[in-house]
Amino acid sequence: MKLLIDGKVILALFTYVKKPEKQKIMDWSAAQHEELQLHAIATLSSVAPLLIEEYMSCQGNARVLAFLEWCESEDPFFSHGNSFHGTGGRGNKFAQMRYSLRLLRAMVYLEDETVNTDLCEKGTIQQMIGIFKNIISKPNEKEEAIVLEIQSDILLILSGLCENHIQRKEIFGTEGVNIVLHVMKTDPRKLQSGLGYNLLLFSTLDSIWCCILGCYPSEDYFLEKEGIFLLLDVLALNQKKFCNLILGIMVEFCDNPKTAAHVNAWQGKKDQTAASLLIKLWRKEEKELGVKRDKNGKIIDTKKPLFTSFQEEHKIIPLPANCPSIAIMDVSENIRAKIYAILGKLDFENLPGLSAEDFVTLCIIHRYLDFKIQATHKQRELANKSWENFLARTSNAKTLKKAKRLQEKAIEASRYHKRPQNAVFHGTDIKGLNTTVPSGGVVTVESTPARLVGGPLADTDIALKKLPIRGGALRRVKAVEIVDAPKKSIPT
Repeated sequence: MKLLIDGKVILALFTYVKKPEKQKIMDWSAAQHEELQLHAIATLSSVAPLLIEEYMSCQGNARVLAFLEWCESEDPFFSHGNSFHGTGGRGNKFAQMRYSLRLLRAMVYLEDETVNTDLCEKGTIQQMIGIFKNIISKPNEKEEAIVLEIQSDILLILSGLCENHIQRKEIFGTEGVNIVLHVMKTDPRKLQSGLGYNLLLFSTLDSIWCCILGCYPSEDYFLEKEGIFLLLDVLALNQKKFCNLILGIMVEFCDNPKTAAHVNAWQGKKDQTAASLLIKLWRKEEKELGVKRDKNGKIIDTKKPLFTSFQEEHKIIPLPANCPSIAIMDVSENIRAKIYAILGKLDFENLPGLSAEDFVTLCIIHRYLDFKIQATHKQRELANKSWENFLARTSNAKTLKKAKRLQEKAIEASRYHKRPQNAVFHGTDIKGLNTTVPSGGVVTVESTPARLVGGPLADTDIALKKLPIRGGALRRVKAVEIVDAPKKSIPT
């Protein structure tokens, strides 16, 4: 880093981040200069986040924003697009725009308040929205992949700038909401076609979360423009990668009293309602998690109504005191808690378009919180019982020996007893050990010097199988009779 600072590398790289100067004698051809320019911007994307002070001292934000203005302008520029960095930029400025936005995105996501405040004061939010609107007004199917990447980066930059800042969300305003709605109206078939559409949709959902939620005028405008309908349309595509994020957004939107009417008014294919869709997603999630239900969707195991196959298999997993239990982690790792929260905002009543099976599942969803509290207490009780058993084994010799016998019996029962003829059996147990933890052929005792106890395995059946290399290793200590040394005669 010191070498980069002393060499003023950031400043040197920024000498290329500017529009081509007319009527200036250059040592490079246009193609060579373009390649150097793109390399410089790509290098800045990696180096500038490590040298924030140097970046700011060079007026980095102002330079990049000015360069983006040129990228968006109508100035004639015939790029060659021959290099790796110039891919997709032949005859246009898309390559320069793409790498400039990557640089801005890298700086914004440092979450350095000095950098982000400077960007906002220079009108970055308005400029990003303007670039996005300009791009969508001139569709370019030939360079679709690079255009989608540019749109995704713009939305991510806006998300990084607006998150947790109400004033910046207000600047994002209705014009920002309009570009979000434009993406949400994308043909669903394209969302499943690759080419960066999935990334664009993720970036759009992120911008809803960071730029719209929490700003009531933007929320109301989003609702007025049928934004909830568009979210439910995407949710109905049944794409698991989007479900968790969309449901999380809807949970937050449900704090707005105007949202419930929009959710209840939505209709999908075959007149499917939002409540029916959410209940269908619940059943699908429980099926994937391995939750036990009968053919009618009723609870089979009343003692563990929400337990998944993973929880059944792993039973009790020891965790540090500051870590949440599996029952708690389950809340954030699947969509059931979010579906419960949304339906709870709708009061679980007067939900249209439900079948008999839906009503059975709705009853289970309604009791989700009670079941979760029960599961949390159950796991806590099992963890406490496990701890009590551990204390009993480590403080009572009889209990330890009993646990050891049960463990050996369980190990023996799990072994394969039909052995081929003339097969050699290699034992993995060390006889004579009074422990209930898995043990190998090497045991280290650090508390007591080996010369006093005869080595860590002195009292086991393998103690005499090897001779010690250094004092006190694998040998038994036998009681020896200590006799007085013969007295030496003292010459007189």
